[in-house]
Amino acid sequence: MAYYFFPPTRVATAQITELFDFVWPTAAALWNLRWQVNGFLQEVPDSTPKQLHDRFVFGSTIHGTNLKKACAETSWEEQKHHLSGILLTNAFAAYEHWADDILACLGITGGKGKQLQFDDRPNKPGLPRTLQMLCATESLTIKTAFYPTYAASPKYSLPLVNNLIACYRFFKELRNAQVHNGGLATKEAVAAYKAFAPVSGRAALGMKGILVHDPVAEGQAITLHLRGVVGFCDILFRMMVTVDAELSRSHQAEGVLEAALKQVTRRTLSSNPHRRHLQLLNHIRAARLPKPMDMEVVRRFMLSKRIITI
Repeated sequence: MAYYFFPPTRVATAQITELFDFVWPTAAALWNLRWQVNGFLQEVPDSTPKQLHDRFVFGSTIHGTNLKKACAETSWEEQKHHLSGILLTNAFAAYEHWADDILACLGITGGKGKQLQFDDRPNKPGLPRTLQMLCATESLTIKTAFYPTYAASPKYSLPLVNNLIACYRFFKELRNAQVHNGGLATKEAVAAYKAFAPVSGRAALGMKGILVHDPVAEGQAITLHLRGVVGFCDILFRMMVTVDAELSRSHQAEGVLEAALKQVTRRTLSSNPHRRHLQLLNHIRAARLPKPMDMEVVRRFMLSKRIITI
């Protein structure tokens, strides 16, 4: 079972997972529709749009389809490019909303989530320095009891985080070019590609496979690869898991822990030590937290916050 400390991370990772669950069946369904429509057109080449609609779409409540254009006049590569663009836009929306929300959990408001979208720049903290500043004062309770579990996640990628940010910036500029520049690469996209290229290999990104992407040239059309965009979604996933784990050990995160435990805990526990231990474990599970490495430090925390009584 995967554990995340902050509620926004649970929401955002679920959204990314839903995108994975959506994109592959959708691509497969589109491929099969193309195969069926093209087979039908081989037999009945003069089919009208209405005949194609009645044959393949009738009963779906979908209207306005142009199946001949979509399946016979548009290449499969073009359609994967468009599907990739939809996926990329939604993935960035999930990450950017998460970035604002996770910092808000620590009392940092005002759209500061942009700090988690960049590397460190002169006079502008990016993701690494933001983590460093927020974790300058740590929570002994969380670092002892829960942080080791979060940092042991297969998705935890702090040693590679600068490379992941370079990947993020490149794909973000691809998305910006698609949405704001008619699909043509900007000078920002070229600069982002040059920064990413040296760390785009499997080892540098900690990936089992290759992250499929193409070089870009200013003013030239960008190409999105479905496999590459899905791979990038895993990069986003790993960035969120890493930030979630690191920020969990910050002193400010104790407020999140306190709120989560108060929501699910019965204040009075059993006087029997064994039964009390089981009750505490059940409360921790109900708060969607992993089994603590040190139950006693959690118990003392709960006593100090008056979440439980002796």
